[in-house]
Amino acid sequence: MVEKYIVLLVVIEALAILGVIAAKITQEPRAPFIIGFNTLLPVAAIIVAYGTGALWRQITILVFVIAYLVHMNWVLTAAYRATAAAKLQGQIDRPTLYALPVILTNTFGWLYCLPFLWAADRAGPFDAFDAAAIGVYLVGSVFHIGGDYQKWRFKQNADSQGKILDTGLWGLSRHPNYFGDFLIYVSFALFSASPWGLIAPLANAVQYFFDAIPKSEAMSKERYGAAWEEYCNRAPRFVPRLYSAARASCGEKERPSA
Repeated sequence: MVEKYIVLLVVIEALAILGVIAAKITQEPRAPFIIGFNTLLPVAAIIVAYGTGALWRQITILVFVIAYLVHMNWVLTAAYRATAAAKLQGQIDRPTLYALPVILTNTFGWLYCLPFLWAADRAGPFDAFDAAAIGVYLVGSVFHIGGDYQKWRFKQNADSQGKILDTGLWGLSRHPNYFGDFLIYVSFALFSASPWGLIAPLANAVQYFFDAIPKSEAMSKERYGAAWEEYCNRAPRFVPRLYSAARASCGEKERPSA
């Protein structure tokens, strides 16, 4: 048991150091984000290697993580210019840039992978938790991948310059990709069948609601002005279509329909 955590500590902090080196060389946040997200795979693999549960469930963990990272690596390479991470370029100082990979690798390694500690040790046949996890993962992937892909396609169109993406999944929510990402971590928690697994999606939600979303919406409001306010009145901030037609404007508390 102790050996597993020592191995995890060494791997996670080694990746953190690699991320700091990459940040110093590139002087941009892309490398820290790539290394941070990809911390999921070696950590999940180590947890599975030490796991005592059903082999098929351990394999599913790795399949979930690999599928997720295939998309995220595409986002952080081919579609990077359309990401919120790209907006950090020139907006963060060097100490923050160098701290970023340490924060990301430890967040992904310790918090986001936490459900796998229980999932990898779960024995027994396929059950309701497994069914729910797979279902939520698939729905989350539709919103996560679909939202990112629609945004990338929108940014590729020269006619989209100065316009707001408010159709497709982006007509259902102002952040459908974030919502999908959150659901993926919910699926990890369900797969663990442990209340401690909920730490991962809760940490994910905190990051979105107290950091990523406020920053993104503040920049959008400054850039688009009244058009952004109008969009806020039509589309809920996070959960798709669970709010009434008369939605609160940006920066105000949104009330769920009765």
